[in-house]
Amino acid sequence: MASVFINMLKDKFSLNEAEITLLTKTMRQLRRKDRRYYFKHLKPKEKAFKQYIKDYYASLDSDMQKQWVNIVAQSMLDQGGEPDLSDSIVMSVIGRLPVYNHMRQRAETEGIKLNALANFGGMGAVIMLVGAITALVLYLLAR
Repeated sequence: MASVFINMLKDKFSLNEAEITLLTKTMRQLRRKDRRYYFKHLKPKEKAFKQYIKDYYASLDSDMQKQWVNIVAQSMLDQGGEPDLSDSIVMSVIGRLPVYNHMRQRAETEGIKLNALANFGGMGAVIMLVGAITALVLYLLAR
């Protein structure tokens, strides 16, 4: 599903096969060599990618904008709730919260199991876990 956005970027910025392959991977899937290539070649172009997508997104009507949210959510559901690099770029334009909320609702209704830390955008689960452990430790120390 993210191929829609990758094809948009490929046509506009004439990306090579290595860059296209990287855009389909999540940050967890990147190896050391991939990360070096990403931060050296793609990360500097990311601002231009976002601006192009933002301009294109602004020109769409509200139904197509909702369809974009649906496309990104479906792409994330296909990967267990984790966004790949192209999804992350598009989510920064659309807004992360609406996409994660839509993805979570679809996962619940369709019965799709999400990967750990994919709920709440990843960081929320970590914060809740740290809070629970801290509360337990404070309780045990107070006894």
